[in-house]
Amino acid sequence: MQVDDIVALTRYAILSGGGLAQSYLRYDFEYDGYHSLVLCGFIPNNIENFGPRYIIKKDNSYNKHHRPQWSETKSNYAICVGLSLTDPKSQEFVNACLRHSDLQVLCRKGRDGRLIRSKPLLGTQTRVAESRAALKQKPWDVQNAMYYQDSILQDALPIVSSTQRLEDCFQVAIVDNGDGDMQDFVDKLEKIWFEVYDAEELKDLLHDIGGPYLHRKELEIDDTRAEPHSPVMPSTEQDIMVSYERLWGRAPREGRLVDDEINVYFPK
Repeated sequence: MQVDDIVALTRYAILSGGGLAQSYLRYDFEYDGYHSLVLCGFIPNNIENFGPRYIIKKDNSYNKHHRPQWSETKSNYAICVGLSLTDPKSQEFVNACLRHSDLQVLCRKGRDGRLIRSKPLLGTQTRVAESRAALKQKPWDVQNAMYYQDSILQDALPIVSSTQRLEDCFQVAIVDNGDGDMQDFVDKLEKIWFEVYDAEELKDLLHDIGGPYLHRKELEIDDTRAEPHSPVMPSTEQDIMVSYERLWGRAPREGRLVDDEINVYFPK
């Protein structure tokens, strides 16, 4: 199995709404815009929200001036993903992330590729003041900041079974050093992909990425079906086994095509 196989299979699952999946592969997350990322070949193993980006606390243990201290901690979100090595749009996307003022990137092309980084991946930083209002005027403590290690790229390797990860991929770790929550982070990534595909909205991506499936008559557009209850491009009468074998080069093992745990739909 190659990353390109995972991308093709996932695109078909999203476009057809058939839930074509394998249990170790993730296809759906709770964030708006995630289906746009999937269609572009951006399929992380996980998107984990560790809570608020900013946390302010009051420490009542008095300092030498007999005053309480206030601390503010900023935590940056990270998303790791394995992209296709053969799709030129993968490089375009990574280059755009490297140029983005909010994003910090660590990447490697394949198992033996050299590490490329925009800057160290900042995880958390803290500042301290004697009042809550004074926190905004205090600089962040650079010396005691915590950074993500290079080993974070292990999380970028696509998981295909309980014992197998794909190393032959464009390994990318992206950290958002801006503001906002995880949804804002996903929105930034979606906007970058739209720019890479020269698209203004989701329907432009569907036209570009779904076109080959329509041309081969594996899918067709049904204008009578409305979002979000049905996919934009439902399956046609063509045997789904034919599409599976075209994507994977073989028939499915154990007679399993559909993962009952997956419920693919298009959000508004």
